[in-house]
Amino acid sequence: MNFLCILFWPISTALAVHLKGIWNYDEHIHIVTKFGVRQLNPLNKENTKGFIYGNVTVGGERNIQITASNRGSLFIIPETMINGLFVDSQYSASCGTMLRNISQFAFESKCLTKGKRSDLLRWVPCPMNQLCAEEDNALLVVPGYQFTFRIQEPVSPEFWYVVFISCSLGPDCNWTESVRDFPMNYDIWMVNGNPESNSAIFSKQFSYEEQDIIHIYMFALQMYVVLILCQIRAASITRQSKLDQRQRLLNCIIGFKFCALVLQSIETFIFALFGRATVVFMFVGELLRIFAVCLLCLLLILVSRGWSLNQSNAFTSRVKYVWIVLSLIHVAIFVNRFVNIKNEGKADGINFLSSHGIIITRMCQGAWFLFEVKRTILREQWEERAVFLVHFGAAYMVWFIFPLGLGVITAYISDLWRLKIILAISTFANFVAIACLVHIFWPNGSNSKFFSSDTHVHRSIERVSSTDLDEFEKMLIGNDDDQD
Repeated sequence: MNFLCILFWPISTALAVHLKGIWNYDEHIHIVTKFGVRQLNPLNKENTKGFIYGNVTVGGERNIQITASNRGSLFIIPETMINGLFVDSQYSASCGTMLRNISQFAFESKCLTKGKRSDLLRWVPCPMNQLCAEEDNALLVVPGYQFTFRIQEPVSPEFWYVVFISCSLGPDCNWTESVRDFPMNYDIWMVNGNPESNSAIFSKQFSYEEQDIIHIYMFALQMYVVLILCQIRAASITRQSKLDQRQRLLNCIIGFKFCALVLQSIETFIFALFGRATVVFMFVGELLRIFAVCLLCLLLILVSRGWSLNQSNAFTSRVKYVWIVLSLIHVAIFVNRFVNIKNEGKADGINFLSSHGIIITRMCQGAWFLFEVKRTILREQWEERAVFLVHFGAAYMVWFIFPLGLGVITAYISDLWRLKIILAISTFANFVAIACLVHIFWPNGSNSKFFSSDTHVHRSIERVSSTDLDEFEKMLIGNDDDQD
């Protein structure tokens, strides 16, 4: 159920490409993050490489002599090789065992001279105000930083991990565990494309799986602007002094969704420019999105109970309390994941497999909706409105259950593509669900005859069912015959 990452995507970017932190001396392995590197364009190699650059220095004000025995290793490791490192490390494997496979690819000027991929290793910490020992060409280092990795992916995009390991090559060229009693401070950037170039500023800062997210948000914003204009038009053509409650609730849903998209777009712009997101925009934007979804569920439940159709008391205390409980569960899951991701960072990527509560809550809401709409259909005496409710229930049950189906499908899609696919489909599905309500609630639309006005105690003649009209006509004809 990796599709749940869509619910928390803004959280995942909080610590994505510009990372500052401390590698403590008691950590044998410190995984900084993973970063998706785009495929190399052979016609524009320099601007389509992946760049990982930054500084690693001794923590504090200590003046320490760095030797082969107390230095550490900074590796960038492709995803295809990272699993062996994780598994072995769980059993306290020796440095030689952990790094056996990596040693066949990495290059080191003294011991690993046959490495197939040279740009994988730097010895850390680097000398203060100097380049790292493995940087033999200052022109290839991003100005102002101590090291620069340049990654080329000629075949396909791939994830790369940035990892600190307390291992060093000794004089005999064997891997041994480092003996150090000092922390290291790191300040690392990761970008897709030349950091000194001004091209592709809205995609360069993002890991590959997060690129083009801003385009999805901007397109969604334009679609919701259209919905806002439609609602303004609907308010202008209504004959009532104030909007019906269903229209006001729908306006709140559209407003929350629009504000959430604005905040998420602002956050994405900030991230594109500075490599770090703002917690305030991230948190508030996601909360507004959740509020919109919860209100949409409430509106659908109320309509399924006959609200504005044939029941004036659809919003009972029981409905209110059940809806509040389900909404609080949704918010609580979000807050819990927000706190956990803030603590965990992005070392193991976007992983929300434990957040089954969201999908369970959605299924409960869908089952509730189905029960209510079925009961309302059985109670409805006007056949045409009953048919309308059948179509209404079938259409919106798809919206309630689509995340489950989407999750099953996307489980077979690579992580490099999954996020963008889920975000696009989910955003479009929510928009279609809201847009259909705009059409259904349109004041002079074909469906308006099924709804009653909040300001009228009795139904107007246009809202009376055809059955009632036929019976009324027969009664009048019968009275005329009696008089004759």
